[in-house]
Amino acid sequence: MKSTDYFRNVVPRKHPEVQLEWVQRVLANPVKRATQADGRIVYWGNIAEKEGRALRVVTLEDGETVHNAFFDRSFYRRQLRGEEPQ
Repeated sequence: MKSTDYFRNVVPRKHPEVQLEWVQRVLANPVKRATQADGRIVYWGNIAEKEGRALRVVTLEDGETVHNAFFDRSFYRRQLRGEEPQ
């Protein structure tokens, strides 16, 4: 898995609960995919080991290089309300 320096050096300190296996799982089978205004691609997936919480994974424009990953509470809340896919 390709990743940025930010993902390798900052994300583990800011979000130590995020496991690489989960990032790979979300990229392989997202429940939703979107492109940001800056061209980066965002993937969301639910992590069963974390009570179904939604993990947001951001890649660079190539769709392969992981830049950020964190649990997205607002996406998860929208899922619970039926406003996002599950």
